[in-house]
Parts: sequence; structure tokens; C-alpha cells
Amino acid sequence: GHTPLLRLRRASELTGCEILAKVESVNPGGSIKDRTALGLLLDAERRGLLRAGGMIVEGTAGNTGIGLALLGSSRGYRTIITMPQTQSREKIDALRVTGADVRLVPAVPYANPEHYAHQARRLAEAMNADDPGSAWFANQFDNTANRDFHEATTGVEIWEQTAGRIDGFVCATGTGSSLPRRNAGLNSLA
Repeated sequence: GHTPLLRLRRASELTGCEILAKVESVNPGGSIKDRTALGLLLDAERRGLLRAGGMIVEGTAGNTGIGLALLGSSRGYRTIITMPQTQSREKIDALRVTGADVRLVPAVPYANPEHYAHQARRLAEAMNADDPGSAWFANQFDNTANRDFHEATTGVEIWEQTAGRIDGFVCATGTGSSLPRRNAGLNSLA
């Protein structure tokens, strides 16, 4: 968090507008997904869904898993990540360096029951069946703590860094609600 805004000089000159980029790559895990991971983890702790020394389980294509594994290990949790076997060696290695147990699975469409996210959910359910409360499925895709944390952090930072002088906002899918509640008239493209 508290990442800088960088003025994109050439784009600003070409358009006659001030074009800024939020530099999320300076987060510890190298992406905006560190915020997602922190928001999910803090919410789980607050709600008592993750016990001390517990297991974080998530299905991810990489960056959210890296954030969860980094934060998890720093807070005494273990992490299991299920991910498509097609992911880059760098992402797999980054996860393993954090101590995550990486389980590579075939890359299949989300509708397929063998999709990595579904496998993670089933794994957490099985662990909890054997030892209730031992595992927490982060569920980044459906967990509203993801959106809520971006609204409370990313959106607030951008609003403060621009002194509220923002007319449009473009972001990757998943973070689109960061600003529109601050300014209902804001053009937002996610």
C-alpha cells in the first residue's frame, strides 16, 4: 500500500490530460494482488476464520498466491496454492520460496470441476472435515473482502493523491470498485 502515482509524460502530452499510473509493482510481492491478499487475510482473522498456525488454501494463477504466501508466512500460517501447470516457472518458484506448498493442476475452464479454484475449495473442505477450522479457503474471486479492501485502501489513496481531481479511472478487472463510490460521476473502466 501507499504506492506512488507516476505521471505518464508522453501520454499526458499527447492527450492534453494528466495521465497517472499507480505503481503497485513496489508492493512486497510485486503486484496489486498484495493488497488483495492483505484484505482477505485481515478479514479472515477479524472474523475468526483462520486460527493461529492454520492453513491458507487458495486457487490462483500466481500473484494473489504470492501475496497470501508472503503475508501468511510472516504471520505464522502455512499456505497451499493450487494453480494451473501452465503458469510461469518464475511464479511457481516465487511461491515455493515463500514456503508455499504449490500443487500444479491441469489448466481447464472455470466450468470444469477440476479448475484450480474448485480444487482449492475442495481441499480446504476436506482438511476442515478432518480437523474443523484447520484451513481457510481465501476464495479471492467471490470474497467481498477483496473489493472492500481496495475501496478502503487503493481508492482512498488515489483520491488523496489526486486531491479528488480525477475524471476517469482504468484498471484491471477486480479492482473497479476502488473509486466510483467516492465520486458517483466518475468514469470507471475495469
